[in-house]
Amino acid sequence: MSAFSGSLACPTSHDVSNQQYERSVDFSNLTDWGRHFSYAHSATLVSEPHNEEHNVLRVEVRENDVFATRTGDAYRAEVYERYKAPFNTEMRYRFRTLISEEWEFDDVRALIAQWHATPDLHLGEISRSPNLGIELRNDRFLIRGQTSDLPVHLHNKEGMTRVRHYLSEPIEKDRWYQFDIKVMWTPSTEGYLKVMIDDVIVVDYVGPTSYLDCVGPYFKAGIYRDYTPNTFVILFDNYIRAHADK
Repeated sequence: MSAFSGSLACPTSHDVSNQQYERSVDFSNLTDWGRHFSYAHSATLVSEPHNEEHNVLRVEVRENDVFATRTGDAYRAEVYERYKAPFNTEMRYRFRTLISEEWEFDDVRALIAQWHATPDLHLGEISRSPNLGIELRNDRFLIRGQTSDLPVHLHNKEGMTRVRHYLSEPIEKDRWYQFDIKVMWTPSTEGYLKVMIDDVIVVDYVGPTSYLDCVGPYFKAGIYRDYTPNTFVILFDNYIRAHADK
């Protein structure tokens, strides 16, 4: 359970103490990933554009590509980890991503990576905006967070604190960008978040990084966007999760 379980009624089934902290994935297959997509073209394994002997994950969302969840239809194609991160533990995540020449820039929200909170469904909570999200808005990376120390949320925007951590300069298509994230998930002021892109620190934040939940957030990669007629295509590779000191 989380370190805050004393102030929450958390089922024992939420105990994640036996999970493995470390994982390294080169996207040679999607066997261990959960899937939030509906079409054959949504998530495929393809040859890396600059190295045909190496496979990467290709994600595509077209105009009317939707995936149905318990909260409704959404324009998305994502893979996700079933692993739930512990609270008050320093974690590190790394991955690289390439925006394809096929991506048609548009001024809409388009999450390409997110650390999604695990709602306490037994308390009536809804699915909320991610604790940490990396977006592509037009041709710029946008990093934002949403947190709260309230034990129960019945609305996505009430009682929340939203922080815009970073907005990049215009990015280049057909170029790999390396993201390196170090974080301690907690709704308290003792949390921290450090994000590097290509070894340059772009976020160095101290403060709350999560909701007050029974179980911590999980990682998702792909495309989750608002409506646009444009096609978005992105590649992912070399995902790593570990203790922050690794």
